[in-house]
Amino acid sequence: MASVKDRFDLKLLLSAEAKRSDEMLALFDWMIEQDKDMPDLATLPIAEARVWRARQSQRTNAELPPVAGVERLHLAGLNGAPSIACDLIEPPGAEPGCVVFLHGGGWAFGDLDSHTRLARLLAVETEKRVLYVDYRLAPEHPFPAPLEDCVAAWRWIVGKSETDPRFHGPLGVAGDSAGANLAVALILREMEYGRRLPDVGLLFYGVYDDDTDSPSYARFAAGYGLARAGMMKFWEYYAPSYAHGSPREDALLCPVRASSAALARLPPLYLNAAGLDPLMCDTLKFAARLEDADAIFEVNVHPGVHHGFMQQTARLAEARRAMDLAIAFFRNHAPR
Repeated sequence: MASVKDRFDLKLLLSAEAKRSDEMLALFDWMIEQDKDMPDLATLPIAEARVWRARQSQRTNAELPPVAGVERLHLAGLNGAPSIACDLIEPPGAEPGCVVFLHGGGWAFGDLDSHTRLARLLAVETEKRVLYVDYRLAPEHPFPAPLEDCVAAWRWIVGKSETDPRFHGPLGVAGDSAGANLAVALILREMEYGRRLPDVGLLFYGVYDDDTDSPSYARFAAGYGLARAGMMKFWEYYAPSYAHGSPREDALLCPVRASSAALARLPPLYLNAAGLDPLMCDTLKFAARLEDADAIFEVNVHPGVHHGFMQQTARLAEARRAMDLAIAFFRNHAPR
């Protein structure tokens, strides 16, 4: 199989040929019209910005895929931290096992309403229950608080798998954007403690590096949904006090900086990237590190779509294709 570098021609991916698909263009125009009265969220206090972001999320999560049930849980936090709200989503005909889902939103946005469509689709398509985690948000709760909540939710599922037949099956972790970052960090954290790791990971257009000067950050800095300025602000919320250009060396912040030995021990990982996304180079760089470590992984770049496109399965064929590829990987690599 061709190497990551040979498979993906970065010069072509970043060229003038990289344009919105017809579906993405129509969706983008519609969203601009919907948001014409919305202020610049980057200028608002975080609490006010979250109110506006929640309004945007409502249209993404209309006409949700039907499921067999949703149970609201409140799990104990680590080391006396506050309890963590989670939704346990049961698909029709659920098979034993579970996928822990960690939502995106720059570690600063998102809750149990923001990514409901994606979480439900994961449940329906994997035929596994999904534990959708409402971790604490930055800047009020910077690193490592959000990660610790995700770890606590993961450990709860591991414990349930030892006693509850509903979870006597493969256990996975999935996340989009900042949630993908948290998913990898969760695995690395549990590896450090010698605890059970997920059997498989599904990582959608993730944040794996803090290099906001990468070629894709430069090419897609603004006008494609997620903006470079926004990501810089998210990083400052989540892991403040780092000067620009001073890398965050902790692999729990930037998985691209994990050791080769740690990367080689990761479970099978599925990665994808949006073709019009400042974070595209994050995925390709992390995939190259996985390749060098002889890890088991698959990576795809989806042309013509913005960051966050997998929340648009109701409107984008490319989002449905991306889900199909991820689910195929899950089925091929999850233990039976």
